[in-house]
Amino acid sequence: MKKFFALIIFFVFTSLNAMNGQSTNLNNINLWWEGHGNTNNPPVLLIMGLNANLKRWPDELISGLVNEGFYVITFDNRDSGKSSWVTKEPSIIKFIKILPSFIQNAIVEGLFSQMFDEEGRFLMGGAPSEYNLSDMAQDGIALLDHLGINKAHIVGASMGGMIAQVIALDHPERVHTFTGIMTTPGFDTKGLSGPTLEYVEAMKKSFKLSLQNEHKESMYVGNSALLGTRYPDDGQSEKLILLTMEHGNNNNSGHMAAVGASPNRMHRLKTIAVPSLIIHGSEDPLIPQDHGIAIANEIQNSKLYIMEGVGHNFPIQLIPEIINKLVIHFNEQ
Repeated sequence: MKKFFALIIFFVFTSLNAMNGQSTNLNNINLWWEGHGNTNNPPVLLIMGLNANLKRWPDELISGLVNEGFYVITFDNRDSGKSSWVTKEPSIIKFIKILPSFIQNAIVEGLFSQMFDEEGRFLMGGAPSEYNLSDMAQDGIALLDHLGINKAHIVGASMGGMIAQVIALDHPERVHTFTGIMTTPGFDTKGLSGPTLEYVEAMKKSFKLSLQNEHKESMYVGNSALLGTRYPDDGQSEKLILLTMEHGNNNNSGHMAAVGASPNRMHRLKTIAVPSLIIHGSEDPLIPQDHGIAIANEIQNSKLYIMEGVGHNFPIQLIPEIINKLVIHFNEQ
């Protein structure tokens, strides 16, 4: 009898873990993913952005889509969360960390002076990368294969939106609809804006804090600088930082190098034929709104939703409206 109850308990906890998430070996890495809702419902694949894990997706957004009758899949990109961490801390960073703070500050200032072109855009390429956005897109495709899903609504935020573009471009047969949120066809796209000077200064401060192993403070500085003026921080940044760190935050991910190792997509966007929705904040300091507008202008018959007064984030107050836009978009396929 004791063995019977032990077996029951084992299966209950195994089922709970399966519902909460699991790691699967896909595309030569271990990918952590979570499924939400009824697997018989239309699938939505959410792809998160640079240096972030799946906990950055607001619970309210996920549950809202589930309540609207969709099966929502989230996952940690490689080099984040509970998926395989491909990139380790470089030896040069380890060395810089033991230097006096005034030398660290000088090094950071020097590095940042080399990061941008004359028009303030990120200079892409140069840093070695073990993978690119195409590899990361293939991670998502491998997950759909594993789940037996032929087509899904593909939604990507920030770098996740870049990965979603690659999926829509290279694997259109797997895409019902494409949604790009606060994303870009390429940081180095001619004619588009670079990050704001205020955000660049916040990046510097965040990097300096990271070198001093003040990782929570580093994340808080970076997150605070991403907010727009319409919705001040109501504690959401603190909540997201704690959730992100608890789930697993790789401070040395190769995501930016992967973005730099990938070709600009601007000239290919016109070939996207699936229904497309572009969502962008009017005050995005990292990827200014002209990037989102440019994507919408290139993709034929795409829809554009500008979140006025919003930065590079998901204000809790706007999530019902975002869900409404997504559901209308999904149902128009």
